[in-house]
Amino acid sequence: MPPSLVEQIASLGVELNANQYKVVRLSAVYDTTLEWFHEGFKSPAVAIARALDIHDSTAREWIRVGHALDELPLVHDAFATNALSYAKTRIVTRWADSENEADLLELAYDRTANRLTTAIASYLAGDETDEERDERQHESRSVTVFTDGDGMVIIRAALPANIGKHVAEALNTVIQRVAATPLDEAVEDLASDEPGASADAEQPHSVNENGTPSVRIASADAPAGPTMGEQIRQLRQQWQSGDDDASHMPSLAQQRADAFVLLFLGKNIDLTTEVVVHVRGDGTTFDDGTPVTDSAVCKRLDQSFVRLLLHDIEGKPIDASNRRRHPTTRQKRVVLEAHKHECVDCGSTDLLELDHNPPYEQTHHTVTTELEPRCAPCHRARHRREALGSL
Repeated sequence: MPPSLVEQIASLGVELNANQYKVVRLSAVYDTTLEWFHEGFKSPAVAIARALDIHDSTAREWIRVGHALDELPLVHDAFATNALSYAKTRIVTRWADSENEADLLELAYDRTANRLTTAIASYLAGDETDEERDERQHESRSVTVFTDGDGMVIIRAALPANIGKHVAEALNTVIQRVAATPLDEAVEDLASDEPGASADAEQPHSVNENGTPSVRIASADAPAGPTMGEQIRQLRQQWQSGDDDASHMPSLAQQRADAFVLLFLGKNIDLTTEVVVHVRGDGTTFDDGTPVTDSAVCKRLDQSFVRLLLHDIEGKPIDASNRRRHPTTRQKRVVLEAHKHECVDCGSTDLLELDHNPPYEQTHHTVTTELEPRCAPCHRARHRREALGSL
């Protein structure tokens, strides 16, 4: 029986990783030989980029990783033997040294590439006091703006976790509201609706777990303009021509770009978001594992509406259930905790929704053991497959 497509891809991926190892090692050697200088290039990265028709920054990263492997024998061996992918090697080599190399390598083995950075951040946070970390992140804040070659303006923001997570959640809240808005719904009804993501997803609540004030971009003297509901509905119409035509839905990055413009330039925007903070014995983190200092949370407690999720003696969140269709906030947290805040299909941590399995139409109840977290694209794809299967 011939290998499946995914098996063929995996086989080629092993070869790709092996060649990637050779590329980064040779790139580092090329840097040290100074051949690039004698060939008339201003840097080895430029020479490599011109030879392969790639971006200079890609070549610079190859050189950086190649040199880093000289100082990290464990990571070097793991990458050379295909035990560690290039994606994880790039991440680990940015933070590893002779003292923490073994620990970071274990983190890399135990996590997917998209969860590795937050795990490393949590590990490294143990070396600092809360005050030191808050000060370091405050000093590292930045926003860079430049124009790309095709005329696009690139805006990159680096913000402390306790601020950046709220900005990201505001974008996600707008996306969820747009996705939950039917095309034929009356505009007047949208302004007071809670945000949501789908028929199965829990409707997010207008509370703020760790005390960040609501995002309110409105002015008493601002001229009258479209209501927030109207602006949300306009985005809904732009994103998709009909509920049965998912091919028109823009990518997640494009959706965030539209949400950013709405929050930054829109009028009459009154948006309240929820950010969940986990306070445990081994540290305080956001849902995705990003560490946040206790002091950053405590400073905002007097402005917060705080809700607690209790765990039993075995450390498991206490179950809760009812016969309503949409999960409660407590149910959502129980399910997300059980599944490590990842989509059960693709492992994504973005725009998670709770999906009834089996469908609510069959059970007519909502219990945590019959809910699964899925990212919005996987959730829509699953229901499309079910709809096609029933034809």
